[in-house]
Amino acid sequence: MNELLALTWSEHRRMAELCAGLGLELVILGTLRRGALRYLLLGRQTMTLLWRRRPAVLLVQNPSLVLSALCAVMRKLLGYTLVVDAHNEAVEPYVNRQWWVKWLSRWVIRHTDLTIVTNRQLATQVASQGGRPFTLADRVPVPLGGATRSLDGTFNAVLVATFAADEPVAAVLEAVRGIDIQLYVTGNHVRLDPGVAAGAPPNVRFTGFLREPDYWGLLRSADAIVDLTLMDNCLVCGAYEALALGKPMLLSNNSASIELFGDCAVYTDNSPPDIRSALERLKLEHGRLRAAAERRRSELADQWRDGAGRLREQLEGRCAPLAVNRS
Repeated sequence: MNELLALTWSEHRRMAELCAGLGLELVILGTLRRGALRYLLLGRQTMTLLWRRRPAVLLVQNPSLVLSALCAVMRKLLGYTLVVDAHNEAVEPYVNRQWWVKWLSRWVIRHTDLTIVTNRQLATQVASQGGRPFTLADRVPVPLGGATRSLDGTFNAVLVATFAADEPVAAVLEAVRGIDIQLYVTGNHVRLDPGVAAGAPPNVRFTGFLREPDYWGLLRSADAIVDLTLMDNCLVCGAYEALALGKPMLLSNNSASIELFGDCAVYTDNSPPDIRSALERLKLEHGRLRAAAERRRSELADQWRDGAGRLREQLEGRCAPLAVNRS
């Protein structure tokens, strides 16, 4: 597949796993600059790269919306087939809800030859916006080595957090107040509202940002993993990480998560009382959930291989005619 190039402006596990599984070259462009200058510099690097490489098929990650829009504009000029790996924010913006972001997101979908999404619900949205969807969930990652550690509680849960706008962290902190669960919260908590952080109960420990081996070591040491989102039909990274380790998990009850992860998770409506109840269920059903997670991990690995094979066939089919046309 020498005629195919994958390109992104930020590192993300999904894109890296997708390219590794398909055997594709992934180019990550970056700069330390911020704001408008960042987009100008990365835009220039992108145009130079595409003009020099002239791929027949270009795969890009959205976000970045700016990268995807730029590649959609250049698609007509350079004649490549454009494939976009679209995260939830690229299909139905949640964090950036400005009218022009929604308009541009839909314009990109209409001017993309194929839009890869993680679930059936997003695929339906892409089709309704005039795009052509392809559904492929994330690949279950291979855990990095990381030593287990002794944790403080009789039952220890890890809340996977980046403190983004869609994460109900405050609700989780309130839910564990006064119950017999030790909660470890990952990520740089300086992004959390200072009042919320200061009011956290004593059975909450903020880990700060962890290096990958330390992060995996913490997950491996825990009894359960929690990863919640207010975003509709969002399949969170922490759920795949929990599966990779065979850990019970607590997820938000959006339909995409329920459909993909099934009976290896407990689900919540993200309110403090319901999160508290769901955590108690995690403790009670721990053994059953572990067995279900092990089983589901194997099933999803098989599904991903099948889906990735179909995607590769589509990319190769699109690549060959364009290569012939240029010769």
